[in-house]
Amino acid sequence: MTSKLTLSSYARNILDELRGYHVDRLLKIREADLIRLSKVSAVRIIEARDELKKILNELKERNFITYEKQGDRYIIKSIDKD
Repeated sequence: MTSKLTLSSYARNILDELRGYHVDRLLKIREADLIRLSKVSAVRIIEARDELKKILNELKERNFITYEKQGDRYIIKSIDKD
């Protein structure tokens, strides 16, 4: 749980949404909606997309989630650490 505290606020927003509101711990969400949910504050959409990719990769590398992109949607699955 300590590593969760060192996550960026954007990453915590995604993880909290995934673990707090989705019983199956699966989130299927359009890229634009995921950017809004994470609260990435970028002026240009390209910057926001790049930041989103970094956040998702950070969560994946730390074994919090697995994810894939299908079209304009991300499918994100929480990896239970409980």
